[in-house]
Amino acid sequence: MGTFMKIYIKVFKGRVMKKYSIVFMLFLLVYSVVGKAASLGLGDRVSIYSKVLSTDREFQVLLPENYYANTTSTYPVIYLIDGDYNFHGVSGMLDLLANKGQLIPDVILVGIADKGTSQYHEYMTPSVFDLKAKPSKGKAADFMRFITEEVKPYIESNYRSAESSTLVGHSMGGLFVLNMLLEKPSAFNNYVAISPSVWVADQGIVAKAKEKLSKVQHSPVSLFLSLADETRMGQYDFINTLDLTQPNNINWQFKHYPDENHNSVGIIALRDSLKTLYKPWYIAENKLATFKTPASIVEHYQNIMTEFGFSQPMPSASVQELFRRHYRNKNVASLPNFIAETIKELPASKQALITMQAKYVAHFDSPKASLPLLTAVEKEFSQSIDYLKALASTYEKLEDKAMAHKYYQKAFVVAEKQKANQWQFNIINAKLVVTK
Repeated sequence: MGTFMKIYIKVFKGRVMKKYSIVFMLFLLVYSVVGKAASLGLGDRVSIYSKVLSTDREFQVLLPENYYANTTSTYPVIYLIDGDYNFHGVSGMLDLLANKGQLIPDVILVGIADKGTSQYHEYMTPSVFDLKAKPSKGKAADFMRFITEEVKPYIESNYRSAESSTLVGHSMGGLFVLNMLLEKPSAFNNYVAISPSVWVADQGIVAKAKEKLSKVQHSPVSLFLSLADETRMGQYDFINTLDLTQPNNINWQFKHYPDENHNSVGIIALRDSLKTLYKPWYIAENKLATFKTPASIVEHYQNIMTEFGFSQPMPSASVQELFRRHYRNKNVASLPNFIAETIKELPASKQALITMQAKYVAHFDSPKASLPLLTAVEKEFSQSIDYLKALASTYEKLEDKAMAHKYYQKAFVVAEKQKANQWQFNIINAKLVVTK
């Protein structure tokens, strides 16, 4: 905060008094700011009583940054095994990949906590691998029921989750993912098994795959397999089984990372899997030029969201291309009708379309002309930090500092309420200073 205070401490030694001056930052303020910053991006800790496991269980839920800004959006869900160990790395990667990079749609991240190494391994290990195997102490069947009968229904009831869901596991968690795929293939749409411990129980999961893959019928799912610089995980035997069986309802792929180790491969493999899964979502600039009309871009996103079963705003680069085409082709007069029709087709993109329209009108016409576009939807997007900043910025361009300050202040309040990332506060605070 830049605030300093001096505390004078008087120390008496016999009749001699010494005065010490200690200069330091206001502790409580610094503690408050650091504590606040440290809590950002962690999501909410949820605790439920599991009837399946007969104990309390916890999981961490991280919502997309713009979750509260657009109530018409729905989000694919990623269920992360060994959530406490992997949560920080995965959440940071998703912030760059989805929120900032927009290479994939925004997602809800659910990190499923464990209760220590021994119990974790027990719940990851199947009790019986195939009909000939002897029962083990593994309780994977119970944990599968916990996730499918308790965790998933909780998420679906309390958050705007979409139909698309992905189960992710690494090492022993990867073994659990493969077992879920074989036992309950319709439980998730996508399965990501990173360096799975196929070696467990003399590759028992391979025997189960040989038994199950050719018999079980289910809706199409995707499987992403990966391996680091490891030679004893047993994964190639599982891959050979997939090759020999050729299940027509599992779209699978494998990627080897020879320059990564068992611990480092997780984030990279998951990032690549998600980029592959949602590859059509982000259209690179040179590819946007291949779309013949703005309407064809809109149709592209309609098809994607129908296929994956979610509703979200189009990426900002694609939204901008819609306006660039109209202005470049001197077809600005048709923009209002085009925007109205696009909002009907993709209602979650309304805010993005309106704010982009205001941006172009401010540039090519005047900030004064763009203001009514924003104020007309204030009630609808009053919980959007980006919208409030856009409105405040417009007043700033009109040299109305009082109104600019008012809306930057509103943006600050919403940011606090939504536990926004620290960089949002930095931007808003700077604007509050210059508009004061």
